[in-house]
Amino acid sequence: AVVSTQSGHYGRAGPVPAAAINNKNNHYCIYIGNLPETTCKSCLLYQLFSPYGAIANVKPMSNVKPDGGNDHWFAFVNFKSHADAATAIQSLNGSTLNGRSLKVDFKTEKRK
Repeated sequence: AVVSTQSGHYGRAGPVPAAAINNKNNHYCIYIGNLPETTCKSCLLYQLFSPYGAIANVKPMSNVKPDGGNDHWFAFVNFKSHADAATAIQSLNGSTLNGRSLKVDFKTEKRK
């Protein structure tokens, strides 16, 4: 269950990280990891996530390996509501897409 309190928003595993809340637009950003390359297109990601609520935008990305190894494909999806973002996380985290297990959670701080 998702609970919203006056002190902050809570998802399935505790507080939503500050990095997941876009204060400028009041959108809630979720991270999608372990995407198959063929799925990492905005239109396909919209199709996958739009059943869970209103989406502000989708940003597919990759970390290209300079040594020619496998690229790491991931995306960020901004939902207009906390409840919609939490529902998408609960529904899609651990699900399989084209043989790959998706990691879906609220965005956290950038890696350094």
